[in-house]
Amino acid sequence: MRVDSAGRAPVRADRLLDDVSRDHARRARAGRSRRMTLLASCAALVLLSALALRLGLRPVGWADLAQALIAYEPTDPEQIVIRELRLPRLVGALLAGAGLGIAGALMQGMTRNPLADPGLLGINAGAAAGVIGGTFLFGMGAPSQQIWLALGGGALGAAAVFALGGGAQASPARLLLAGAALSAFFLAMVRGLLLMSRQSLETYRFWVLGGFDNVTAHTLGALWPFFAAGALAALAAAALIDALALGEDAARGLGVRVGGARLLAGLAIVLLASSTVAMAGPIAFVGLIVPHMARAAMRNDMLWLVPCAGVFGAGLMTLAELAGRSPLFGGAMQAGVMSALIGGPALIWLARAKEGRMS
Repeated sequence: MRVDSAGRAPVRADRLLDDVSRDHARRARAGRSRRMTLLASCAALVLLSALALRLGLRPVGWADLAQALIAYEPTDPEQIVIRELRLPRLVGALLAGAGLGIAGALMQGMTRNPLADPGLLGINAGAAAGVIGGTFLFGMGAPSQQIWLALGGGALGAAAVFALGGGAQASPARLLLAGAALSAFFLAMVRGLLLMSRQSLETYRFWVLGGFDNVTAHTLGALWPFFAAGALAALAAAALIDALALGEDAARGLGVRVGGARLLAGLAIVLLASSTVAMAGPIAFVGLIVPHMARAAMRNDMLWLVPCAGVFGAGLMTLAELAGRSPLFGGAMQAGVMSALIGGPALIWLARAKEGRMS
């Protein structure tokens, strides 16, 4: 074997080629595994959606379900239940769960905080302030009016948090502090208004539980463009968030504009979370738990994590909606309450797990 002037054997080219080949094969296996996981999750979501349309206090047969979706008869009571009641609620649950799952994955990736939640950006508190402020000042208590009040309030709250946190140069810690401070301010204002207006209190009591009882085709038609725009922005921001995970200096070295990446991710979070709050009220825990479920399957690759979080979130929200309509809860339990029942114990377990790793 030939040696260099220092007497060391040079690295053989075939060994380098073997290392590259093994790395390529490992990446290919990981890619196939992630694709299969995502496809299996989508198939499970389709089955769960079919069950959500079929089951409830008044179960319907598979034949009636197929007939209602393919050749709707507006005089058939079974088909009316499916098309007019269950289908809008199902689509709402799918959009809300996917939106919160994606927003939570982006939020945790952007702040590098595993306990971050879209509500920390002031979206929920801003939406609540918008709904109660509109009801108190202008008597706008109808569900069709609440949509725009919540959407505007949530977007305004997130914009205020972003501005207070430092704008395009905002750090994750400053964003979280600004979100906590502004949320406390908004919620204090809401409580003050509730003490002064019984109508506002009645509106808030129903809206704050979170659910899909008031979701109609009109609601979905008004809000789906916001969900679509948020999903596209999230996919565009996913690769940039991967670079930010390496640190700001490393991200800049890769040509990523840190401020622009955070702005794009923040825009996606605001669109998705505000639209969800506008449609269904403040639903807790989904945006916190789902990213951890997706991360267990996809690791930390945001390009895979974002769509997986969307599918997992849609499934979890559909499951909560289906469980709330089961005879066990009298068919009238709000999906937001069910998600809290699922998410509360999960949050305690997650906090204890993180504490154990840090100790």
